[in-house]
Amino acid sequence: MDVYTRVRSRAVLHRAWGKVKSGGQCSTSENTKRLIREFDADWLNNLERIRHQLKQRTFTFVGERGIAPPKGKGKTGVRPLVMAPIANRVVRRAILEVLQGYGEATDKPRRQWAGVACVQEIMATLTSVGGIRKRGVPHGLALIDRAVRAGNHWFVRTDIQNFFTRIPKADISAFIRGAVGDASFVALFEQALATNLENQEELEERRLFKLFPDPIIGVAQGSALSALSGNIALREFDEKMNGRNIDCVRYIDDFILLGPSEAKVHAAYRSAQKFLRGIGMEVYDPSDAQARKDGKVDAGNIYNGTDVLGYRVSGTSRQPSAKAQKKFLEKLDRIASVAEREMELAAKGSSSSHVSRYYQSMVLLHNVIWGWSQSFCHTTATHVFEQLDKEIDKRIETLQRHAYHLIPTGDAATRRRVMGVHLLSETLEHPLPDIKPDSLKVLGANKSAWRTTGLMGSSPLPEADAQRTAADASAR
Repeated sequence: MDVYTRVRSRAVLHRAWGKVKSGGQCSTSENTKRLIREFDADWLNNLERIRHQLKQRTFTFVGERGIAPPKGKGKTGVRPLVMAPIANRVVRRAILEVLQGYGEATDKPRRQWAGVACVQEIMATLTSVGGIRKRGVPHGLALIDRAVRAGNHWFVRTDIQNFFTRIPKADISAFIRGAVGDASFVALFEQALATNLENQEELEERRLFKLFPDPIIGVAQGSALSALSGNIALREFDEKMNGRNIDCVRYIDDFILLGPSEAKVHAAYRSAQKFLRGIGMEVYDPSDAQARKDGKVDAGNIYNGTDVLGYRVSGTSRQPSAKAQKKFLEKLDRIASVAEREMELAAKGSSSSHVSRYYQSMVLLHNVIWGWSQSFCHTTATHVFEQLDKEIDKRIETLQRHAYHLIPTGDAATRRRVMGVHLLSETLEHPLPDIKPDSLKVLGANKSAWRTTGLMGSSPLPEADAQRTAADASAR
């Protein structure tokens, strides 16, 4: 099976859709969640349509729009993001699955694929920990910890400025072309890498289009192929910046250099600046006070502490950064605020939501707290968790007081509404479906067909079950 054929195989497209669906359901964008629900309503037919288009070489990446939301509270500027239709995301993810490989050693051979050798070599780079399967923040922290324990206490840490819009597409395409001897696949990859915004004129009028990738340089941030493209673009950087008693740990567009002396680590940083400028990229200067304040760059002795990979690392001690803690508590506050509003509406009998009242919000708080704890489970300064638990308790107690304040003594119905437990007596009556006389004729005709084919007396599979059965069969 050639590489292009593998991309359009049902096994790969189904895997790709699973990844896109999982990521989309966790998105903070309501529009993304809506698109996921719409695609999921007829996912099997949608995937078959994509598969047919790929087979006929007629699939195109259309319908993409550029958006520029603010970077966030306390930050200046906007984030240039590309909103792509679900079909585009599925095909890009399928391309990534084929390039990086998929399956586990325990899976059946037909469910495994080793990936493309040259891509596997890049993903095997130990000091590159972002956008790599089975590697991430914990590995980056372990590498930093190892360097510190080896005596590399001095560091310079920085972001690469506007990284994704500076990735040289020609270099990425040339690499893939040399790695994959399949012209059809390379052509599809180059189409997937391109950014063709249907709202270009609107962005130009708002003077925002320059923030997005152009036809020659740049990859859309958020694309399934953006992290891989970044790792390909910096493959030589990773090799050059490690060695001679210098450790360079990189998470896509952020990296930290650690060395045994201040002079040595700053010399390595100047080498990094020179290399990156050679490929059209820039980093922040440690002497830039505003950049340091914004957390874009930092330098000094690691025992004085620095924020890296979401943690505050001080020597071999780790705890969630102040920024991470603040965002966490703000998220809990938003949940509590919505819950208080919905409980008030429920007490008045005017709430139409059953997902944000007392009990539901407590479950949501638990899920957010649990997820956050797992993201920062490598924390060594446990007193930070104890302090945060006190902050969480305050919010829970406030929510409890607000709930019970809204419930009049002895009013069981209001109690149920505020708590979020449905009242059967408030179930809305729905009319029966309107059965037209013509539909009975169709039913009779269907009975005749079943009798002819020998199916009379057995229940035909519902369409959705039949689709799933076909999907399972094809996957096998």
